[in-house]
Amino acid sequence: MDEAAAAESAPAASLDTMVVVVGAGPAGAAAAITCARSGLSVIVCEKSARWPRSKTCGDGLTPRAVRMFDRLGVAIPGSWHRQAGGYSYGADDTPHPFRWPDDLPDMPVVSYAVPRALSDAVLMATAVGLGVRFITGAAVKSLVTDTTGRATGVRLADGRVITSRVVVDASGVTSRFGDLAGVPRRPGWPMAVAVRAYVATTPGRGPDETALHSWLAPRAAGGERLTGYGWAFPLGGGLFNVGLGQLSTAPSFRHSDYRAELRSFVDGLPASWGLRWVDEPRPDATGDHLVAHPVAEPVIRGAGLPMGFDRRVAYRRGLLLTGDAAGLVNPWNGEGVSYALESGELAGQAILAAFRAPGAWTGPAAERALQGYHHALKRRFGDYYATGRAFARFVGHPGLVEFGLRHILPRHQAMIPVDKMMSNLYAEHGGGAMDRTLRGVEHVVGAL
Repeated sequence: MDEAAAAESAPAASLDTMVVVVGAGPAGAAAAITCARSGLSVIVCEKSARWPRSKTCGDGLTPRAVRMFDRLGVAIPGSWHRQAGGYSYGADDTPHPFRWPDDLPDMPVVSYAVPRALSDAVLMATAVGLGVRFITGAAVKSLVTDTTGRATGVRLADGRVITSRVVVDASGVTSRFGDLAGVPRRPGWPMAVAVRAYVATTPGRGPDETALHSWLAPRAAGGERLTGYGWAFPLGGGLFNVGLGQLSTAPSFRHSDYRAELRSFVDGLPASWGLRWVDEPRPDATGDHLVAHPVAEPVIRGAGLPMGFDRRVAYRRGLLLTGDAAGLVNPWNGEGVSYALESGELAGQAILAAFRAPGAWTGPAAERALQGYHHALKRRFGDYYATGRAFARFVGHPGLVEFGLRHILPRHQAMIPVDKMMSNLYAEHGGGAMDRTLRGVEHVVGAL
């Protein structure tokens, strides 16, 4: 299927469906796939008129995200670039390796880096293949509600209406529907700002392209320490997504020129890598390789990242909040795609349970099923995100960060549990002594 042709323009008339999804990112696609595979009618509204569209992202698909592709029945193209683990850099240029754990039975030992335009297109192509109606150029202006305030559809910016039994909000970090439904974000919870661009080098000359690279103490071109974290994720063929992020607990949060700092961070990377700025990569004529063209100035895009499950609840009166709209970015590492996919699947499962309940959609059993979505998120992520919020407070203290960089990062055995925790790659049940200990830490911090 031609993913770019899988969408249709805004509808010619008002429509009715069982499920309407706002946003065609990972969360929206996962919810749509889960519902459509069980026979529910689904419409996905995407505000961008062009599809696939570029998206501000680090472009990494971690093993958790790869597992979700498999669970959703989405085939990963063979042309996507794979990694077997990552390297962390601390106070100097020494790379500290971490291979994806191979002792988790249901977890792949591979990650990928691919532009979001491509990964989102593959997800939505799967949804369309299952019968999902996908409408581009359909910006949603507001929710449609009944006399009790329950969401019963959406109103597009051109005034047309799509009615539905439930609404899935997958509209990302700028979502306002949770606030409109009386589900505000928690004030004071951690967030981040991240910026990214693309660079290229001669294949084999730059950093190891079989690993994701993360700088826990990035430096500017002049050698001074930058507050935050940096990354270089290989897309294959010498192309890299490079970025810089900063948590809200950092003393300089919102007092930094993030775009200037990203340029300086890249300028300060080893000159032997021969990195040069390029525009956003696009597939070549065969679709098997990415191409990008040199540019004099980097094309830098940025976004705010609500973190740590910062919504008070993820469901209210027919509206389910997923992915970034629910604040499900991981405070440990800024990852959002895998949690968007998982929350979309959980939302879809709750919707299916409501449909199958006595008095489908309208009875108390159906409402309990929909409310169960929030509790499912808490069971899966609540304790883990609590530790992430504690970590965010920790890295707000430069002295503690310096101690970790000098006395923990260089010690491989000490870093294994840290890497497992940061990547959320340890057994959810059972497992070895280390995994059981990490779960114990989660439960203790979550109970505080």
